[in-house]
Amino acid sequence: MKSFFAGLLLVMGLCLLSGCQTSPANASRHMAQVTLQGCSEANILRAAQKVFARHGYQHVSDLDFDKKGSFYQTFLYGGWGEGGVWIRMKASLDPDPEGGFTLGCDAFRVTEHDNGVMEEEHPAGLGYHSECVKILQEIQAALQAPATGANPS
Repeated sequence: MKSFFAGLLLVMGLCLLSGCQTSPANASRHMAQVTLQGCSEANILRAAQKVFARHGYQHVSDLDFDKKGSFYQTFLYGGWGEGGVWIRMKASLDPDPEGGFTLGCDAFRVTEHDNGVMEEEHPAGLGYHSECVKILQEIQAALQAPATGANPS
């Protein structure tokens, strides 16, 4: 009987120590996101287009960017149609309560690219998290870099 209570006490103690965690109230709804302060919306959009282009993405619309996937990605994800698999990055720009903006990014695999109603978009999964983070960090760095070529007056 003594060992039963000791075991029960041990289990209860482990449960209390491990605790439960809930997502914070401001949990990200994107694969990756950064907060940008002191930047205009126009400057953020310009910087985003430049950085995505540097990574080989074509500007499709608003904050959507596409890049043809590799042979491996086509093989892995079954883009057997004429165009193979494409990777689509969808960015979003939302005002935040402190007066800045939150720039989010999500990645998708696209099959039947540019094939009208046959085009299919699927979440790309966590394999693209690091690419989203890298792109967003480059956008953030580009916005924080001092302007070059300005005439000091």
